[in-house]
Amino acid sequence: MRLKELFHESLSAAWRRRNLIIFFAFVHIVFLGFGQWMVARGYPSALELRVEQLKEIQELPYLKPLTGILADNLPLKILYTFGFNLVFGAFLSTTVMGLVFFFPYLIAVWRSFIIGILVADLDTSPVMAVIFYGTFILEFGAYCISSAIGTDLGLSVLWPSRKGKTTRSEAFRAAASDGAKLYLLVAVILFISAIWEITWLHYMGPLMKQIPA
Repeated sequence: MRLKELFHESLSAAWRRRNLIIFFAFVHIVFLGFGQWMVARGYPSALELRVEQLKEIQELPYLKPLTGILADNLPLKILYTFGFNLVFGAFLSTTVMGLVFFFPYLIAVWRSFIIGILVADLDTSPVMAVIFYGTFILEFGAYCISSAIGTDLGLSVLWPSRKGKTTRSEAFRAAASDGAKLYLLVAVILFISAIWEITWLHYMGPLMKQIPA
């Protein structure tokens, strides 16, 4: 019963932050499409950035456990991906950074644009499309919520009357209380996202080269 109440509180907090969540969803979609459009139009700067990012991805330290010591252990790969996305992808990079309230917006723009240029014309197979868009909707949906939490924290310090409070500390505490409730929703979505993405890649990865683009 307590879990049901927590989910109800989390959904209520999400409804109160719906404008910020919708705003970040819009930003992610627009700049994902913008990145794909720039590659499709053949802009040299986008193509060069794409080549650089594709090279860097192969050397990213946080991805190495997935292809190394955890490669054959699906549950641990899921937990590792979930933990990394929750701590680094959501909390540190979008919520904590929200104390400077416009930073989550800049991060959303950059992330979505980079993802857009990376996936543009990379693979048009139905399987890859299902994996990518399912992961994008879930993972970036969670990031929309964590970005809204961070932005709300920053705005509460800058503009306490927005929370109906007279002091910055009271406004910040009110925003933090809502944010804590919302993080249950963030965690659940990211866990589902990790299951979706890693399970697909774990079982389908060896077969991808056999699927015609």
